[in-house]
Amino acid sequence: MVVAKEWFTVEEAAEYLRVSRRTIYKLTKEGRLPAFQIGRERHRRFRKEDLDGVPRSLGTTRGAESVLPLSASSDPVLAELWDNEKDAAYDRL
Repeated sequence: MVVAKEWFTVEEAAEYLRVSRRTIYKLTKEGRLPAFQIGRERHRRFRKEDLDGVPRSLGTTRGAESVLPLSASSDPVLAELWDNEKDAAYDRL
């Protein structure tokens, strides 16, 4: 029988979202990720459903206009790397 994990520690939440522990603390402080504190040491626990909602909330705060296209003309290092016969197909993109 497989039991789905419902509660995550800070470390597990960071691994699940593939972010740093610092990002988890930041999201919690900003109120974008609800945390539940337990015990005298006030360990934090996160619900899976809240973790699953984080990427959607991150996406709504940052629009597609903030993503810059990657091109050789905008980056001289890429221009040098892409300036060869094998990568000529990318020059037409």
